[in-house]
Amino acid sequence: MTSKECSTENEEVPEKEPDRVVRKLFRQTLVGIVILLFGVVFMARVFPEPVLAVSEKFIEITGVFGVGIGILLADSLHVFIPPDVFLMMAVAGKLNSILVIVSASIGSLIGGTVSYLTGRILLPKIERVATFVKRHEQKLEHYLHRYGFWAVVLAALTPLPYSWVSLAAGTMKMRYLLFFQGCLFRIPRFIVFYYLIQFGWIGGGM
Repeated sequence: MTSKECSTENEEVPEKEPDRVVRKLFRQTLVGIVILLFGVVFMARVFPEPVLAVSEKFIEITGVFGVGIGILLADSLHVFIPPDVFLMMAVAGKLNSILVIVSASIGSLIGGTVSYLTGRILLPKIERVATFVKRHEQKLEHYLHRYGFWAVVLAALTPLPYSWVSLAAGTMKMRYLLFFQGCLFRIPRFIVFYYLIQFGWIGGGM
């Protein structure tokens, strides 16, 4: 393991700051859940027909695999496409719940791996891109230095950007197995958010 390579795993962290950061992230997560739930109810009550039309067209073209592919792209291209958009379309399109969660989870794990490998293998070879990305991931490297594996877990569960944390983990040469274990927390995240969206959609009258 190199000096950059998540030497962070055993680094001691002052207790108060991590507690404060984690509490803040989980508060943001709870606020996000409330906003998501009310947003889905609003869409179901006010714009049901456009949502159904878009969702049915998406499902007709891509099927359940489209959910996984969409989330793979969202988690690997470092653009702000919330994965919940694809879960929403799956719910509105009445796809099988288990297949949606499996497809979303696999897509996200592959997307995270693509981001990780981009940071570990590709970026060091493209200096201009590496310089640009470095400016955007400095704060995330701070999280990885302090929390190591748990930074990936936080990114999988909270608003901490998962794709950028994955990229930073690759840049810092975190062990892939350790990184992947953190990414597995995406699965419970998708389970919870899928059923929240379903609850909001049905609660909105659909």
